[in-house]
Amino acid sequence: MDAKFLEYNCLDSACMMEIYEEIWPDLDSNGFQAAYDLTIGLMEPVIFMMSRGIAVDLDALELTKQEISDSIRTKQLELNTLCGREVNVNSPKDMQKYFYIELGIPPYYNEGSITVDDTALQRLSRPTARRAGLRQAKLVQEIRGLMKLKGTYLEIEFDQDKRIRCSYNLRGTKFGRLSSSKTIFGTGGNLQNLPQEFKKFLVADPGYVFWEIDLQRAEWVVVAYLSNDANMLSVIDAGLDPHIHTASLMFKKDKELITREAKVVGNNSDPDLISSLRLEAGLDIRIPRTMSMRQCAKKANHGLNYGEGPNKFALINEMEPNEAKIVVELYHNIYPGIRLWYESTKRQLQKERTLTNCFGRRVRFMGAWDEDLWKAAYSFIPQSTVVDSLNIGMKKIYENEWITKTCGVDLLAQVHDSVLVQLPISVFEGKEFLKLKQLVYDYVTSEMSYHNRVFRLGVDSKIGTNWSGHHAENNPGGMTELK
Repeated sequence: MDAKFLEYNCLDSACMMEIYEEIWPDLDSNGFQAAYDLTIGLMEPVIFMMSRGIAVDLDALELTKQEISDSIRTKQLELNTLCGREVNVNSPKDMQKYFYIELGIPPYYNEGSITVDDTALQRLSRPTARRAGLRQAKLVQEIRGLMKLKGTYLEIEFDQDKRIRCSYNLRGTKFGRLSSSKTIFGTGGNLQNLPQEFKKFLVADPGYVFWEIDLQRAEWVVVAYLSNDANMLSVIDAGLDPHIHTASLMFKKDKELITREAKVVGNNSDPDLISSLRLEAGLDIRIPRTMSMRQCAKKANHGLNYGEGPNKFALINEMEPNEAKIVVELYHNIYPGIRLWYESTKRQLQKERTLTNCFGRRVRFMGAWDEDLWKAAYSFIPQSTVVDSLNIGMKKIYENEWITKTCGVDLLAQVHDSVLVQLPISVFEGKEFLKLKQLVYDYVTSEMSYHNRVFRLGVDSKIGTNWSGHHAENNPGGMTELK
């Protein structure tokens, strides 16, 4: 750190004191004390995570980098052969020239401009009534994905102690979520959007195991209590799978049939293949055409609670607009309380342009009175409620010395609705783990109340020696569900 850096740091701090003296008297009277207190309370645990870092398996990382480089070369050669010339997958102009001029395919658009983005490539790779699906488009997607993985993640600069760190921003988002980026020294990166392919190189320290605590379907649950929708609340009260139950209500099919059809269709998205699979299984199902009924309900549960319309739903989920309109209406027909909640939210905004969640976090919504403002308002309370519950729990974990010192639990990372810790294997295998688990679960699921209904969020958790998902062959040490 040179003298100029230190000087500016002092000047920034001095300015903050001047600002503090001006705004402090109004903090509590305007209702922003709760957000301030939680932000300050998170500073120590977040600084600990930033300092602790996560170990990196550099040997495995280097081996994978070479494998990816070889795969990129192989796929590029195949692509060049199919195209009859060398093509540049990272050149929008060259991609538009090949697909839309040389092949003569009608171009796809995004916000009025011709595009060969990922969505366009998905469409090009699928067959239509006029042409077969294009292997070239699939190869372009795969090459771009591998290049991004290699360039964005596998080339990250790590610290000298072979650990990855980030810089957390406690006020990184308007609704309370933390954001993360590279450290002030230019190492590491954003730890909150890492792909699974990279997470397998992030490993627990010797003698330790990772433990990730994840709030279960949290925002959907909060929306259920906010909207007071009877059908949504019945799903929670009965402990049902919301995706299967939603699909059953939307498509008026038996739950066993929903489950069976999901296994038959799998993750396929080709409408012709899905139609064939359903026919072979003796299933007379017409909608949805590009996914299973359960998958459609899952996407509806995740996407349709914050004012998303048919056109956006169709674009995101590669669905025909007419079909998307049917799905959107089916969802809101079975959960009518959601649209009633929209209207009550607008009425509250009309009074004073502010909303407050159950933890006292208050946000004032300024801007044009339009759908963008309303959608932001709909998402505020569910998103902020979930992250405040998690962050309050994270602070309690850090402050409990029995957890951190006696049990040796280290906070490592926070990813919006989950927190990653590591603990000694001896503790995980010992008698104290049951007490530890219950205490941590209680901490991250604070008791909350909307419409005089008191509830807690559910919790999932996973254990592993690296941070990626478990795979029996490719990643046996990955995260597996803790029953």
